[in-house]
Order: sequence, then C-alpha cells, then structure tokens
Amino acid sequence: MLDIFLDGLKRILKSRIFPLAFIYLALFAVLIHRLFVLQIVEGPTYAEEYEYRDTEVREIKSTRGNIYDRNGILLASNTLSYSVVMEDSSLITSNNQRNAVIHKLIRIIEANGDTLDVPFYIIQNEDGEFEFTISGSALTRFKKKVYAYALVNNELTEAQKNATAKDVYDFLKNGTNIYPMFGISDEYTVEETLKIMSVRYALFNNYPKYMQITVASNISEGTLAMIKENMADLPGVDIKQETKRIYYDSMYFSHILGYTGLINAEELEKLNEGLEEEYYNSTDIVGKTGIEKEFEEYLSGKKGSETVAVNENNKVVEVVERTEPVAGNDIYLTIDANLQKAAYHILERRIAGILLEHIRPNLDYGTKGESASKIYTPIYEVYYALIDNNIIDINRLASDDAKDIEKQVYAKFRDARDEVYSKLEGYLAAGNEVTNNKAGDMEEYLDYIYDILVDKGVILIDSIEKDDATLRSYQNGKTPLSGFLQYALANNHVDLTKLGVDTYFSSEELYRKLLDYIWDVLDNDGTFNKKIYRYLVFSYKLSGTEICLLLFAQGVLEYNADDIKKLEDGTLSAYKFMTEKIKNLEITPAMLALEPFSGSIVINDVNTGEILAMVTYPGYDNNKLANKVDPAYYNWLYTDKTDPWMNRPTTQLIAPGSTFKMVTAVAGLEEGVVTTSEKILDLGIFDKITLPAKCHIYPRSHGSVDMANAIKVSCNYYFYEIGYRLATDSKGEFNEKLGLSLIHKYASLFGLDSTSGVEIGEARPNLSTKDTVRTTIGQGTNLFTPVQLSRYVTTIANGGTNYYLTLLDRIIAKDGKTILRNEPRVYKQLTEIKSSTWETIRKGMYMVANEQRGSVYELYGDFPITIAGKTGTSQISLSKPNNALFISFAPFEKPEIAVTVVIPNGHTSGNAAETARDIYKLYFNLADAEELTTGGAVLPENDISAFSD
Repeated sequence: MLDIFLDGLKRILKSRIFPLAFIYLALFAVLIHRLFVLQIVEGPTYAEEYEYRDTEVREIKSTRGNIYDRNGILLASNTLSYSVVMEDSSLITSNNQRNAVIHKLIRIIEANGDTLDVPFYIIQNEDGEFEFTISGSALTRFKKKVYAYALVNNELTEAQKNATAKDVYDFLKNGTNIYPMFGISDEYTVEETLKIMSVRYALFNNYPKYMQITVASNISEGTLAMIKENMADLPGVDIKQETKRIYYDSMYFSHILGYTGLINAEELEKLNEGLEEEYYNSTDIVGKTGIEKEFEEYLSGKKGSETVAVNENNKVVEVVERTEPVAGNDIYLTIDANLQKAAYHILERRIAGILLEHIRPNLDYGTKGESASKIYTPIYEVYYALIDNNIIDINRLASDDAKDIEKQVYAKFRDARDEVYSKLEGYLAAGNEVTNNKAGDMEEYLDYIYDILVDKGVILIDSIEKDDATLRSYQNGKTPLSGFLQYALANNHVDLTKLGVDTYFSSEELYRKLLDYIWDVLDNDGTFNKKIYRYLVFSYKLSGTEICLLLFAQGVLEYNADDIKKLEDGTLSAYKFMTEKIKNLEITPAMLALEPFSGSIVINDVNTGEILAMVTYPGYDNNKLANKVDPAYYNWLYTDKTDPWMNRPTTQLIAPGSTFKMVTAVAGLEEGVVTTSEKILDLGIFDKITLPAKCHIYPRSHGSVDMANAIKVSCNYYFYEIGYRLATDSKGEFNEKLGLSLIHKYASLFGLDSTSGVEIGEARPNLSTKDTVRTTIGQGTNLFTPVQLSRYVTTIANGGTNYYLTLLDRIIAKDGKTILRNEPRVYKQLTEIKSSTWETIRKGMYMVANEQRGSVYELYGDFPITIAGKTGTSQISLSKPNNALFISFAPFEKPEIAVTVVIPNGHTSGNAAETARDIYKLYFNLADAEELTTGGAVLPENDISAFSD
C-alpha cells in the first residue's frame, strides 16, 4: 500500500506541471495568510483609517450676552431650542433628488405648525404676479448672487440688471443649457416651488459649502420627532441645539432692546466690512434693531470651532479637535426697569383719559376744520375704528364658522356692497358724463378706483404727459372717470397684460375687461371693504350695539353674559358700554388709533445724562420678531394705524411749541436786545411783520411782562418782539436771515442741531429755516425728538453742562470682569452764557409751576417737591388736536431728574404736565405706586386741560 503511494508521489514530482502547481499553491498560501492578517490582525486598524477618510472644520455658535437694567433686573437672555439644519450631501446626486428631499422636509416642518427661516426675496402677490421684496442695492446684491455663475467680469449684464422677479424665478427654477441651476420640476405648485427655491438658494450661496444652513429654528417637539424618524430619507438634514433669545416684559422695553434675527445680505456685507477674515456668515443671528444691534460686537461673543472626522458618507464619526466658543458680554443699561414699566402705565392711563374726555355720543366734531381748540371724537368714529384698525376682523364675518352676529353684520355688508357696485356700474358705464365730484357719496369710491389702478400699474401714469389735456381735465373734475379710462385704453396708457388680454380686442371689449378687473380687485380689497363698513356705521345701518357684540363674538373682550344680554335688550347703550370699556382699559387707545393714541416719556439724570426711563406708547412684543418672525404678528404690526414700530422718544420729530422759548430768552439776553427787567406790553396781535401773529390768549392780554414773567405765562407777544429785535440789523431793517442765524446759534448750544447721543437710532433735528418771529415760540419749521428736548432741559437744569444722553451703564464679561464702564460725556459746556441769564430762565420756569398765573400752577402750586417746567402746545392743522408737551426738572433747588412728556394730538399742554406730575409722584415716593399705575383711564383735571400755548 505504501509502495503504491510512493509510486504515485514520484510520478507527480516528475510531472512537468508539478512546478506550476507548486507555485500556485504557494501563492494561494501567501494570499490566505495576507487575508488573515488584513482582516483579523490589522482589520480594526484599517477600518478606523477608512472611517477617518476626511476632516471638516465646523463653527460652534457662541451664546449671546444678557441685557440687564441698572439694578441687575434681567431684560433679555437665552433659552435652549432646536433648529433644523441642512448641508450639501454627497449622497444626493441630482436636482430631482435634492428637491424631493427639501420638499419632504418642508412638509414635515409645516405639518407641525413651524415655518421656514431661510430668507428669500421673491413672492407671488395676490394678483398672481411675481415681485421682489427688496429694492435698491439689496436687490442688486441678490441678483449678483443669483447670476453668480453667469456674471461678466464679476458684474451684472444689462439683461440681468433689468431682470424681473419672474425672470429670476424662471432662471433659478429651470436654469439654462449652460447653467442648469435648481431644476425644479412642474410637479410642484408655485408656492411649493418658491419654498424649495428659498432653501436651494440658501445652500447655493452658503460658504464654505460644508457649513450648515438653518432651515427652521425653535421647532416644535412634533417636528423634532418626525425628522428624527425620517432621518434616513433626509440626507444632509440634521437637528442642532441652539439658543433662543427671550425678552422679559417686552411691551415696555422692545423699542430700547430691539430684537435679533437671521442676518441678511446687507447686514452680512456691512458687519464683515473691514475685517481681515470674514467672521459673519449667512447662518448667523445678529441684532436687528436697538441695543441688540448697536452693541452686537459686545453681545455676540466669539464663535468656537470643531474639527470632525467624516466617512465617505459625510457622516461625522469623531470630534478630532474642539475650541470652545466664548459667550457674549452682558450689557447693563441706565434704565430703571421698574420706573420704565410704571411710566408706561401712567402714560397709557393719561392718554386714555384724554381720549375719553373728548368722545361725544353723537356726530359732534366740535371745532374740527375751524380751530384745533375744541375738537371732539364722535362715538361713531370709535365704532368704526375697531374695524379700521383690524381689532374686529372683517374676514371672519364671511367664514364658514361665523357666529350669528357675524353673519348678521356680513349680510348688511353684502347688501351695501351690492348697492355700491350697482351705483358704480352706472358711473363707470361707457357714455356716462357724471364726474367724480358730482357723484355724491360715490365720489370717494370712484377716486379710490383711480388710485388703485395707478398703484397697481394698470394705468401707466408715467406714460401720460403731465400737461395731457384729458388727464388734467379728469384731475380738475371736468372729465368722468369712465371717460378717462376709455381715453387711457385708446392711447396705450393701460398695461393690458394686467388684464390678461392682448390687443386683439375691440375698444368696447377692452373696456369691459378693465371693468371686470376692477370688480375682481374690489372684491378682495380690504381698504375698499372698510369704506363700505364706514358707510354702514355712519348711516346708522350698522349699529353700535352690533359692533359691541362683535367684540364678544371674536374674543376681543372676555365673554360676559350679563353685558351681552343688556346690549341685546337695549338696557345698556352702546355708547355707555364702549366708554366704560375705554375707561377700564379693556379697549385701549392703542386699539382704537384715534387721536390721541400715542406718547413719549423721557426721564434722565440731569447730572450725568443717564436715561432712567424712555417710554414709548404703544409698545410691541419683540419676542414675536426675535429668532424668527411671526408672520401674522408682523403683518398686524405693519398694518396697525398706531405705528407701534416707532420708537417715539428717539424718532418722532415734533414741533416744540412754547418749550422752545427758553432758547429765544437766552438769545435775546445774550445778544443784548432785551434785559431781564425790561417789560414789554402784550398788544395781542404782533403786526410789525407782513403776516401778523397773535398771542395765544388773544383777544385778552398778559399786560406788561418782563422776561421771567413772559416764560411764566408763556406770552407769545413778548417772544415775537424778541425775535423781531434779533432780526433787526444795524440799519434798523428787518433781516429774516440774521434773526434765524442768531436763534440757530443759541439752539445749537443746547444741542438742538444734533442728535442727543443716545446709542440707538435717532432722527436728526430740524431747526426752523423760515419766519423768525414765529420760530421764537417753537413754530416755523422747528422739529425735535423728545430725547433732544430732554437734553435741552437737562442743560438748563444743571446750569450749562450739555451732556450726551446715554442708555449704557456698563459692559461685564461672563467672568465678572468689567469690559467698559460708561462715564458721563459732555457735549458742550455753556460757559459763555452769563449767570444772570441762567437765573432768569430758571426763575421763569420756576414761576410756571409755583406762582399764581403760572401756566401749570393749578397742578404744581402745592406740590411737595419744587418743580420747574415749561409747557408747549404745537398746532398741526385745524382738523387735528394740538400736540401736548411739557419739559421739566426737579427738585428746583438741587435738580436730580428731568422729565419730558410728549403726547401727539394731546389737545393741550396741561395734559402733558399732569402726566409729568404723576411721574414725579412716583419717583419721589409721594404716592402709592400701585395707585398711580393700576386701574383705568385718568381724566384731565378741571380747567387746566383747556390751557394751550
């Protein structure tokens, strides 16, 4: 047996294929060994190396610094939230796939009530047309980014510069043969396409490309859960923990603090300007307005970074290196939060009282149109204001779930609209010869139709010569609107594309198309519909009772079965009900937007320029604008007729009225045209000028008064004479330019030719450039903001040190280190003004409040703290109530604070003086704070409300 085996082995060894077989066996053995080493021995090492195929550097956002009041009360901070982020993923290989992923992501986000955060600047308007939401340089930057790959020498071509919103939309959607762009298919609606396009645009402009963009921030738990569940189908999408900005008691501080939001293109360019390396990118949250914007450098902190290892699927497998971010610094303001909040409530209560005092139960407008002295507000204006200012939502009246009272009111509206349409059809009929001014109650509607056709670009008004005979004839009330429209059609002054037609129609057909367009527009035009509701209210077809019941039906007022029953059975009148709600501040001046509805209070330290309170009424909730904008709230703010956006203390320019008289007094005394003791007889009418000017108490007279007494009683005639003397040159001739230049000289010493120094946005003042005589009493074209008036009175209070006003107290790092401690800054030291001049004007301001016949003696004569002040009443027109102003300081003997109160359309300066008195009571603890700040409207006192200067 063995022999057989050995013989077989010999034959194999002698075989010619043996060497070849041996070689193959040897190689196979080596291969097996090598595989063993690679997979078993060195496998983990190679797997790790494979996993760490590449690294990326990602930034880590810093935490924004907090904002506090002067006493450490927290005004703004941060809380944790979750955001949806996205980056370009190598797993996505086509436009169709990328668009599908984004579409699915958007559906998840919106299904849970969240919204997209990516900014995009094209919308489709209510007419179905594409339009840009930006203009000017911002639009140019947008187009340059859109056409980035198609620029010529890095500049837009003429075609690109002139590209319409539709052109840009089409380019991004479909691209060209050379530049495919986003390739969004027609399976998506326009609305869906715009949303997909916004995310694609953000990714397209994201740099560096590995950076993530924020698609939605502060998402709900529902969105968070759904995205995590669908992560496998959403390549490039991730959830990121971030911070959300929170504002406390926002209604009181929003105008000071401002708010944060996603950086836009213009901000990105500005913030990176001058930096060696770009720091900000398109995913950053920055301060948009107020303190948040002005102290962005300190609040934002310093970003960190992390180097991450990623595999071939771009998935992070390890954090290789990490640099922690540095939190932003904390800002401490000069504002006293408790004083600010209390002053806001005081102001609201006083404004409500002024409004309430002037409401009448009938159609009595008082002296409106003839004089501003006694203007009243009919209760019917109050009823309509609730509709006009969108407190009552007229769109809800036609909804499927409308309540009975809503259906009842809508039926009246529908009948009235049909009646109006019927009449308008007659006036717009071809061949009609009745002009707008002869159309009675239809005139307003016809004028409005013309306006909207121009505003919407249907009538190409720029293509018509200004001296065109037919246009002028229409504007002069000699050609009916129907005739003008037919003329415009016949002469190619109508954009036919707006009508959805071309030129292949007869003139009669085109005119019918135009009329169809008008009816379609009017059907959905809120302003036009409101005109019909106004007609219903003032024709008594829509009753005050129905308006009151709508407030309950729409949840504006808390449900009250007893009030509803009394309104329905007539035992409670709508007038009494409404005035009670205003008195209780259940209906506020801010809701009605009826004059007066707004105001400002500025309280500052006269020895440092620090602002202790800077109140604007009404306020708004900046929480709904920070982080990401609440669209519904933004729209409400945008349409609210009280303009709650406005920071009135810093941006509302207002005629100062008689508060300006101390400037004139200083000019007169320092230029030597009058002495402190010289008396001037008030003759009532100052007739030394072409257009004579009256004293405010004419036909009565103040008699002979000196400087201090002229300030005390606010004698216009006295200051007219000073102005006339200032404008009289060495030849004895009246020189308007000379007079104005001297007034400007002294006004500038008080800072009335410049901004106050307050750190947030401020309007520049305007010194009068005409009418020297009237300029002396604050008329002419004088316009100043409340903070500018406050700096002016502060300079008087401290005897000549003109400080820059400030909101900043200190800046503190997170480790407690003081980064900056703000010190008082002097704008000007008025050493050139004689001490006798200071004594005289301060004496006059003392007498205003503390001597009989003083402007506000009835308010301050027995006040525990000695106040010095000056009233001011500036006229706007004969059809609007006068502005009410009061500037003041206290205590007179050793001044601590200045208080400036401005109530636009506040009727009389006495109303502003009463408001200031409440502030002094509060500040010096002369009354219970709760009593001053809680409760309803406070009516003006006695006859002082009638004081006007």
